[in-house]
Amino acid sequence: MIRHYTIKPLILLSLSISLFACKAKKGIVENKPINKKELSEVEKAKVLFNSKSDNAELAYEYFTARGKVGLVVDGKTTNASLNLRMKKDKVIWASIGLIGIEGARALITPDSVRIIIRFGNNSYFNKSFDYIRQITNKNIDFKTLQAILVGNKLYNFTDSADQFKIQDLLYVITGVKDSLQYVFNYNNYYKTESFNVTNTAVGQNLDIHYGGFSTFADKLVPQEVNAAATSAGKQIGLEIRYNKIGINEPVDFPFSVPKRLNKN
Repeated sequence: MIRHYTIKPLILLSLSISLFACKAKKGIVENKPINKKELSEVEKAKVLFNSKSDNAELAYEYFTARGKVGLVVDGKTTNASLNLRMKKDKVIWASIGLIGIEGARALITPDSVRIIIRFGNNSYFNKSFDYIRQITNKNIDFKTLQAILVGNKLYNFTDSADQFKIQDLLYVITGVKDSLQYVFNYNNYYKTESFNVTNTAVGQNLDIHYGGFSTFADKLVPQEVNAAATSAGKQIGLEIRYNKIGINEPVDFPFSVPKRLNKN
């Protein structure tokens, strides 16, 4: 349940009483305090939320996780093991395993997406980061993708003009920018519980839900990340379950492309 915090504004009272005496009479002059606009309960909650949610962010240089991942494409689910490694603002590395054998390896940087597929076509492709935007949302950049994977706030969607309210025990932020519509829901620990971003101009929709929050490095991190993206009529879903999470444990990011693989 969301705690109701009372922010007591600091009121400075300055009463200056000057006595002016003359032979005929005495006068008293009172300097009344300046009237200040009181914040509403929602405005107070917003001020508190902005402060607390920033402090709830996971700060890291390295993030590692092992677990399970389910890829849903056109209603068909493929389950696999996941080994995820990240260096903040630099690289995302992932290895996907099927029946104990690596089936795919990915290396994502702020400007590129490289994937080796070892099953099926045994292929390799190298795309610009725009490939991620095409299947998710045009506002997604590398930092945003990393924030999604660790459950941090997304700063490149919202702004101060957005509507803020408390609804169904959640802090809710909604906004519209041109053809972009978004809704962000935060729990009483000031962590993102879910969000939805829709680009009506190009028919894109991105829906993210988090769960299984646990404490790592004194911060809450979701161990469940469920994503659903619709773009150009195609639907892709991702269900991630982190079983083991490491914070600031230096790792490497091995990635080499065998010459025999077909390039796309």
